[in-house]
Amino acid sequence: MPAHQPPHKGAHDVAPPADRLRMLELAVAGTPGLRVEPIELERPGPSYTIDTVRLLKGRHPGRHFALALGMDAFRELHTWHRFLELPTECDLIVTSRPPDVVAPGPAALARATSSIAVLESFRYDADIRSFRHLSGNRLDFVPVSAIDISASALRAAVATGRSLRFLTPQPVIDYIRVHGLYETAANA
Repeated sequence: MPAHQPPHKGAHDVAPPADRLRMLELAVAGTPGLRVEPIELERPGPSYTIDTVRLLKGRHPGRHFALALGMDAFRELHTWHRFLELPTECDLIVTSRPPDVVAPGPAALARATSSIAVLESFRYDADIRSFRHLSGNRLDFVPVSAIDISASALRAAVATGRSLRFLTPQPVIDYIRVHGLYETAANA
């Protein structure tokens, strides 16, 4: 899901929204079960997750949503717009993101954040081996075999003339090259 205007990034840090949408479409093409959701591109201004979740719930009544995010993003959750409302709207799934490794269990939340507001919003439920928000929604810590690849690392590789081979699908690499995305004046 590409953000129209990512609130934690400057305009110079990302490609134009239409290019990011097309790269995502190319990346998931032919992968069963994945599709690109352009909902954040349909509205102007910053793309706040809480607004997006509420819009999705409005468009898909009766569905239960879960937001998957890396440990790095979860550590910064307390800086997000209206962050205390987010776990009232959906489950949260926190995954490993190098260099962080996620380990489930009663101590997972305390290892993940020092935000008192976040810590006080959840309780460990031993029956489900997960955390419950005061609203009843879940917070799960799910370890994954994480690969140390990030969008910022890919942009930096392009800017310094390094290859993206094996880091992202070839159609995305071709699109970046044809459209001159992320190049600096030195290598353009």
